[in-house]
Amino acid sequence: MTRPGIRRRLVMLLSASVALVWAGMLAWSYFDTREEVAEQADARLEEGARTIMLLDLSKLAALAKSPAGADDGDDDDDDDELQLRFQVWDRTGTLRVSSRGAPQVAFHAGAGHAMIDHRQYAWHTYALRDPVEGYQVRVFERPGVRGRLVNQTATRMAQVLLVGLPVLALLAWISIGYGLRPLRRVSDAIALRDAGKLDPIDLAAIPAEVQPLVDALNRLLLRLSASLAHERAFTADAAHELRTPLAAIKIQAEVALGAFEEAERSHAMRQIIQGVNRTTHLVRQLLLLARLDQAPAAPGQPVDLARLAADSAARFAGAALDKGMMLELVAVDACVVHGDPVALGVLVDNLIDNAVKYGQPGGQVRVVVSACPATLAVLGDGPAVDAATQARLVDRFYRAEGNAAEGSGLGLSIVARIAQAYGGRLQLGTGLAGSGFGATVMFA
Repeated sequence: MTRPGIRRRLVMLLSASVALVWAGMLAWSYFDTREEVAEQADARLEEGARTIMLLDLSKLAALAKSPAGADDGDDDDDDDELQLRFQVWDRTGTLRVSSRGAPQVAFHAGAGHAMIDHRQYAWHTYALRDPVEGYQVRVFERPGVRGRLVNQTATRMAQVLLVGLPVLALLAWISIGYGLRPLRRVSDAIALRDAGKLDPIDLAAIPAEVQPLVDALNRLLLRLSASLAHERAFTADAAHELRTPLAAIKIQAEVALGAFEEAERSHAMRQIIQGVNRTTHLVRQLLLLARLDQAPAAPGQPVDLARLAADSAARFAGAALDKGMMLELVAVDACVVHGDPVALGVLVDNLIDNAVKYGQPGGQVRVVVSACPATLAVLGDGPAVDAATQARLVDRFYRAEGNAAEGSGLGLSIVARIAQAYGGRLQLGTGLAGSGFGATVMFA
């Protein structure tokens, strides 16, 4: 089922709101009109009674003979409903004059406004007594006159509203359509773009309400453009980095195939295995970095950083021993950080692996874990690294010149990315005793 568009929804909401307000106004106008009609009708009865009081009996008798409807005024005829009906009684309660159409009711001594029931109809009356002559004049209003006047007024108002609502809905449809034209322009501008066109949308005369949407889209396009550029650079670098070990593996395989001596063949096969291991490590690092870039950080949990450092140091103790290096761990009893234990384990492994791999034989590597704030520092006494080189060490595939150790140039990039994902920051500087090289990760 097709969902209604913004234009239709706005028109429906606006029409419903207007109809609701109009219904409330109609109800309020109905009750207000009823009160106004009642006040005017009461005033008319009072004025009629005073006018009749000023006439003598002979003139009242002639006035009473004029047509004023049916004999009792109860049936529906074409008489003027607003024509006055009256009775005149003397001081003894004798009916002296009665107009045609006046109800034949008994004498009521009371004065002022009253309701009199006659033949199942309620008549509005007003009585006025002459204090000198003792006459009583009572005027009558035909039943239903007030209700019909109110209903006629309300009907006319309702007719105006019923005619005006469709007209208003049509005008709202046209106006809202005109007001939504900037959104259509933005939609057309996006629809005309292909996947490779990610430059910002530049539209003139954008309303202030639409400008935040255009700005958000432009920011999204800029992020997509940067992400695609990053992905293209990453793919190109990865292809370049994989080309060298794969070429070396191919050469060694050709050497192994062409070797006549077992020693030469065995040496070539060992080189192939080393090349495969290096390529496997590089691919594993590339996949890890790709996951860190594309997927959100895994949900965090309390992790003992000191325990991670101890486990990692134990894994690299053999490599350090092969180079005659001393691998030392200085850690507090417990240093808890919030993060993914697998990702943080990779962070610690990469830092210690770099320190052992690029450290000088017979040197020293110290791993320090401290709290408040949680900090992991891996410090070595190997060759110093100048500030310009330190700034580039976190770049992907970058390896410092003059270093013969094998590596992918991704270790510190992965460390920086994992630290950023869990509120940490990687800082590069000097190592032990103010020389060498050190890497420190500080967690917030």
